Amino acid sequence: MTHKGSGREVNSAASHTSIWRPSLVIAAVAALIFSLVTPLASARSGEPSWPWDPAVETQSVRILGIGEFSGALSRPVGFQGALRDGSGNVRPAGGGAHLAATVSKLRAQSDDALLLATGDSIGGTAPEAALLGDRPTVEFFNRIGVDGAGVGRRELQKGAEHVRALVKPSCTTEKDCRVDPPLPPFRGAAFPFLASNVIPSYESAPTFPFAIHRAGDIRVGVVAVTLPSTSAPETTTRLSDPLRAVDATVETLQFLGVEAIVGMVQSNTVHGNLDPGDCPDELTQLDLVKRLNPAVDALIVGASGGPATCRVLDSENNERVVVAPASHGRSIAVVDLAVDPSTGDVVRPRTSAFNQTVNLDIAPDADTEELVRRAGAAAAPEARKSLGSATETITRDMDSNGESPLADVIADGQLHAARGRGAQLAISNPDSLRTDLPRGPLDYATLHTVQPYGDRLYLVTVTGEELRGAFDHFADDIGENGPAVSSNVRYTVDARRPEGSRVTEILVDGEPVDPGRRYTVVVNEFLSSPEFDGSPLAERGERREAGLTDIDALIRYVSEEGPLRAPDLGRVRVIR
Repeated sequence: MTHKGSGREVNSAASHTSIWRPSLVIAAVAALIFSLVTPLASARSGEPSWPWDPAVETQSVRILGIGEFSGALSRPVGFQGALRDGSGNVRPAGGGAHLAATVSKLRAQSDDALLLATGDSIGGTAPEAALLGDRPTVEFFNRIGVDGAGVGRRELQKGAEHVRALVKPSCTTEKDCRVDPPLPPFRGAAFPFLASNVIPSYESAPTFPFAIHRAGDIRVGVVAVTLPSTSAPETTTRLSDPLRAVDATVETLQFLGVEAIVGMVQSNTVHGNLDPGDCPDELTQLDLVKRLNPAVDALIVGASGGPATCRVLDSENNERVVVAPASHGRSIAVVDLAVDPSTGDVVRPRTSAFNQTVNLDIAPDADTEELVRRAGAAAAPEARKSLGSATETITRDMDSNGESPLADVIADGQLHAARGRGAQLAISNPDSLRTDLPRGPLDYATLHTVQPYGDRLYLVTVTGEELRGAFDHFADDIGENGPAVSSNVRYTVDARRPEGSRVTEILVDGEPVDPGRRYTVVVNEFLSSPEFDGSPLAERGERREAGLTDIDALIRYVSEEGPLRAPDLGRVRVIR
């Protein structure tokens, strides 16, 4: 597909045929920042943004934002591939081909537009993303014209070398660059990775602290930060304080004469909103959102789950647009900056914003469909390599107690993978399973078909009382979707009791759950997120990432504990 490009000035990535050295550029720009910060400590920081002359003529600059794409070239199944509309109906949304078509449509409505991705763009467990080193995702971003991508936890966890290979592949010839036939040669990202608070070093990811883009006669600066997280696995890329990093970067941009500034934040707070027009409190109450440098005129927040469209007062009591695109390409945040061309300042009262759902009623982009098809073909040989086997078909069907043999296997696999990280038990939801686990050899393609969501696993530490509350919450769905538990857990449900108080006994390792003791349970992203119908494990306890996805755990269990067979049932007892 074709798109309108934006002029690129400072810190913009080179073209496909150019070679650039990220580490040298980072060092040079970092030196520029630190050399400029001191003399500019008071530059414009105290100037009020208002009042604006209502007669001033403004120029519109459209900012398009996508967040936590997670390699979703194909539309994910389940809640990661759906959004709620204004009428409360949950409808399918997303997928690379429809995202590309929606971006093209939104670009066509504006003379000048920039497309930004907040971070967590790579990753995902679909074979075309997981088995090809994220190269198809980067190629897709090149094709839709991404102007800059933030750095999120997925980029950090995959490591600096992985990101460096996406930025500047080691190949030089046409033949060497064609690493994934039938895909075209891979020449790296045609856009910069942005992270204002990455501390430059040889072990850090190759990022730029800011970018300057020209949209018509207007220059727009972009800053990006990812919040340090004590719950995420350690990486070689170190992060500085995001607020101070933005302050320093803003001063540099203003020294360079840039007044229109857009910020990207990769958050670690997830809200439960699914309506693109709503503004959840979790977003407006983020400390960084409230305290971010007031010179940042609009803010795009990624990794927050569902979409959001807000106006939040900054530290100078001026209104600032804060938007969050839905994850996995389900929506595009749209900010139309109104800029005074004589000064380059954004006239915030005239700036508008909305979230555009990536609906399936638009014709999909044919070029993207072909890219996804070729990526699937390129991944097929690796996807069909045997990882282990099963001695019998393990069914996802439930017995009269709502217990599924396959769901039990999934819970056992997750505890097996996370026990070394502190997990004491596992809870899983049977409705994450799409097919039975077949008898015979098991490969990546088969396991992904069984469990295609690509959910991260989380370790949630709660008291025994809170654990019982979670069981009571999930047990109301007995016979439909949960919960399944690992083999060291037994629980009893009295269906005659009122909802929310039906679990009468929980045993872990043969001992009754102690209300005052702390337990660490491994659960998938769905059960630990408020985004879809809420979860006690998202609202209580200490939550940290296990550094694994659901399919990672299943692969490890298949390869290390196989051949698999259907486990004996009896972990759940229902009294009716």
